[in-house]
Amino acid sequence: MSCNYEPIDDAVRARTARPSKVQRREHAFEQLTAAQTPRAKSVSDDSPSRAHADSASRANSVSRIVVSSNGMPSYHGRTSTLFEESYHDRSTPEANSRMPEEWVGKGLIAEAACQRQLEDVNFRLGKLDFDGVEPELGQHLLSLHWNRQHHSFLITYRPAFMRDMACKGPNFSKLLLNAIFFSASKFSPRRELRRDADDVRTAGWQFRERVRGLLGGALDKSDTTTIQALLIMCNSLFALGDERSAAWLYAGLAFRMIVDLGIHVDKAGLTTHRKFSDEDLEIRRRVFWAAFVVDKIQSLYQGRPVTLKESDTLVPIKFLDTYEELELWTPLAYLTQSDVAYAGSPAYSISTFKHLCQLSLILSDILSTIYTERSSDKSSAELSTKLESIHATLQTWYRDLPSHLADLGKLPTTPPPHVLSLLAMYHVLVILLHHPFVADGHLYSTSRSISVNSLKCCASAANDIVHLMRVFDKAFSIRRAPYLISYATYVAATIHARIAAKRGPGSDAHSSLAACLAVFRENQETNPAVRRANALVQNLMKRLGVRMHSIDQCQIHKDTSSNSQRQSPEAISNATTGRGPSLQGLDLDGIIQSFVREQENAQMTQAGTPEQFAVNTPTTMLPSRVPVVPRDILDTGGHDINSLNYDYDGQWLVSGQHQVYREATVPVDDLYYGFNSAALDSFPITPFLEWNTM
Repeated sequence: MSCNYEPIDDAVRARTARPSKVQRREHAFEQLTAAQTPRAKSVSDDSPSRAHADSASRANSVSRIVVSSNGMPSYHGRTSTLFEESYHDRSTPEANSRMPEEWVGKGLIAEAACQRQLEDVNFRLGKLDFDGVEPELGQHLLSLHWNRQHHSFLITYRPAFMRDMACKGPNFSKLLLNAIFFSASKFSPRRELRRDADDVRTAGWQFRERVRGLLGGALDKSDTTTIQALLIMCNSLFALGDERSAAWLYAGLAFRMIVDLGIHVDKAGLTTHRKFSDEDLEIRRRVFWAAFVVDKIQSLYQGRPVTLKESDTLVPIKFLDTYEELELWTPLAYLTQSDVAYAGSPAYSISTFKHLCQLSLILSDILSTIYTERSSDKSSAELSTKLESIHATLQTWYRDLPSHLADLGKLPTTPPPHVLSLLAMYHVLVILLHHPFVADGHLYSTSRSISVNSLKCCASAANDIVHLMRVFDKAFSIRRAPYLISYATYVAATIHARIAAKRGPGSDAHSSLAACLAVFRENQETNPAVRRANALVQNLMKRLGVRMHSIDQCQIHKDTSSNSQRQSPEAISNATTGRGPSLQGLDLDGIIQSFVREQENAQMTQAGTPEQFAVNTPTTMLPSRVPVVPRDILDTGGHDINSLNYDYDGQWLVSGQHQVYREATVPVDDLYYGFNSAALDSFPITPFLEWNTM
């Protein structure tokens, strides 16, 4: 069996095209694009005049993709001498007509189905290259990858990867294979994959060493498989908690390679003398959007500027191979108990990823507008106007979700975890957008209604996050939840803690907060970075005076009857409809004032902090009132960190010493943007972990 690459000649395509079918396709495509964003429509027109439009577009284009003598593409803009060379000296044969996307999609789906059958055949024949790994183990790790990480971002294109794994084709590399092995290892129950059998953090260590060895030679030139490997390593390393720099640098290399290869621009006629195949274009689109999403999520977690900006890119959110959309999915990589019954569900991978890409555009807008170094230069009126605009965009995104992604209660079974993660991400963005407007003291004094509205939005979103994590735990077990679920839980917990401070024990807010703490306890093994979230939330609880009888006995599903119904997007996003159940009878102004006082104290702390220790956080977006950890405690061995106590007035107390402060401090509360930044590396986690399993 061999791999044959036989591109269809453009002249043959033109002769075999059926006019009547094309006309019907044009009408159907117009209806399809009517519901898409203008960004997608601008690069996806399949009309008969496309060839003429492409020619005009090339003449006005600001870039070219030059293909060198060795067949490698390279992106260049107008300032490059290669831009003119590509336009004048190299001819680009254009097709008189293009195959309708409907036909292209059917061809890709057919190829995907064929390759899926060949996977078992090639495995049995021993044709798959496992890079020296025992085939059964290698197949086990691949199965975990295709079941879990693959559906989150669609970084890898399975038909091409598995086909070329059998024939050493260009869409397979040992670097990418070992990156997949490394990322899947921590979800495997096989202890032989761990350097320390009792420490899941050491799972896949041999594959990481192999990646390091292969990566050196792969950095001499840009390659799609190298980009995919770097993105996979980025996500896996970040979840370890102490590998943030490696994750950031790997992602940065991937982004550079994407621009080098011109993957960030998907425009007809941009290349010289070489046309990408339909499969190539599908892979390039998936790789770009996977990188775009990873970029925004990493920027959010680490509190750093985004790298891939929408204004510099031109790629439609359109994926033609929909084979995996309705493929049966079962939770191979998520279940921790064999007695959990799950009948399976359609994967919904393509639609989920498409809407995740759209959501990442909104996240990019939030980060670049509100969470920037110069956000303090904008007036409250400007920021409020932007709040309304982004808020409306979020509403539209949610309202346009297909029923299989939005109406969980109407589905026969719980959808896969990547669907729940998508919805959790939406609610995180609601809080991320509105939280600063709750904590803005000037805005509260001039426009109280905005602050009150934002608080209601945050509370409703926090309720929905808790509901989602309970659904997740009931169907799959929260122990194997991805890091995004834990991050969403942290964001929700900071809201529930403030509401619980105004409620008595046994309230819905206390139950939701207890559920969040239980999630941290259960999820810490899969995502060690969760320990920080738990420490910060317990710190916030102590400062607010929120007490629980026994934190180590918190349960995810305790007292869930009142929160069992999922709220509508209108309840989340339109405060004029009335207060949510958790806010009825509450002193909203008192809650808002707690945000405001802490914000003002944090700003004063920031103003008095030496530059070398200042946290890289915009002034208007500073975390709410620190308590802060005195750096003399952190930097010296004079005190046992486990003996630190925290009083309810916001002071760190050491035995025989009160109000111990020095110039440098570390803000810790309500830090959504940059939650995983290095600024909190010195924050003492141990004093706040009250359960014995940590």
